[in-house]
Amino acid sequence: MKVIRVHSDGRYTSHGIGYTDHNGYAGTADNRLPIKRAIAYQLGRCIEAGEQYQISINGKNDGKVYIK
Repeated sequence: MKVIRVHSDGRYTSHGIGYTDHNGYAGTADNRLPIKRAIAYQLGRCIEAGEQYQISINGKNDGKVYIK
């Protein structure tokens, strides 16, 4: 299952996809990108239709599983 990871410190927003199967991570950072837009970017780029994913914001994951 893929995990959309977003972290924002107010100036920079880092966002990417984490793979829980082998603990890999691929991501990038943008200047002042809103969290909602970072999630939408990762959904459109990395999550396929019918695929399960979770969302982690600033290190907090509520455990919900979503399906695109």
